[in-house]
Amino acid sequence: MSDITLTDGEALAQPLVAFVHDAREAAGVSDLLSRLNQQAVPVLSGGITGARQWCELNVPPRILLVDLDDTHWPLSALEELLGVCGPTTQVVAAGKAQDIGLYRALLQICVVDYLVKPFTLDLLATTLAKCEGQQAGPEYARMGRTIAVVSASGGCGGSTVAMGLSRLLSGERHLPVALVDYDRRNGDQLLLQEQTEDGGLAAVLETQELDTRLLQRALLRVDTRLHMLAQKPALGELSPVDVDNVLNLGGVLCRMFNQVIWDLPNSYPTGALEVLSYADLRIIVTELTLQDARNVRRILHEIGDESEGQHLLLVHNQSSFANTARSPATSLSSSPGARLTWCCRMPATRWRTA
Repeated sequence: MSDITLTDGEALAQPLVAFVHDAREAAGVSDLLSRLNQQAVPVLSGGITGARQWCELNVPPRILLVDLDDTHWPLSALEELLGVCGPTTQVVAAGKAQDIGLYRALLQICVVDYLVKPFTLDLLATTLAKCEGQQAGPEYARMGRTIAVVSASGGCGGSTVAMGLSRLLSGERHLPVALVDYDRRNGDQLLLQEQTEDGGLAAVLETQELDTRLLQRALLRVDTRLHMLAQKPALGELSPVDVDNVLNLGGVLCRMFNQVIWDLPNSYPTGALEVLSYADLRIIVTELTLQDARNVRRILHEIGDESEGQHLLLVHNQSSFANTARSPATSLSSSPGARLTWCCRMPATRWRTA
């Protein structure tokens, strides 16, 4: 039965209804929508046929997500669905086919967007925001993705995760990657990437009007697809940094690279918390200790959850603290908006003197 109620003689349209291919996909879409703080969205199976039948019996929703798989004539079926829904409903199609001809045909019949399955959380969030007039889709799509990595406490391996991720994306995925080591006091990326030159971070942060040409000269080239900004560790007083300069740097990098990875120190100097808050993917590396559980809760309180379409990964690194009192994993997983996503074990480094 429909959940729609009548108020003052008029039926109220639901904000969003999704029709997927089967019950298994319904569970996945429901999980994505719940992470976007859309808890009560009906996610039903049946595809286009089920959507048309539902709209004939209920007031069409403002946004309708419909699956095209196993539909022999999707364009004609969508035209019938659009005729039932009327112009007040924005239809978003989804399917497995990667066909530019189909995409153009869908746009011509006024379908808002076409999502190739399996679609990601940020892509779904961007599409829904575009339907609600909150995001300009094409401009957003041209921007690179920002990945912010931070440790819950010192020694958890956040810098190692950032280094490994940059190598994976640039070396194996062949993506243009920029790595920013924002620890100006004790940064490790120059050491981990086996670089001896200064990474140009200090000069870039002091620039009020940053452009692409200046940034290209400041970037340190690690290999053909990996570039880095860093600052050699200094013990003296550091020059102050303007938050707007930090965010502007992130925006320019996203216009130049497909993936921009920030290695953030857990001391959170000026601008670090803002980068973590706005990043598309936030990775928090932690140990299972009471101190880290406290720190993770503090971080989540500041940066929020995944409701804006930003991924949040809580990574447990089984480091060398074997004798440290451990906190149950449920202490971290029970944090609002957090789930222990991945566990990794990094080999301890053996230091030898020459």
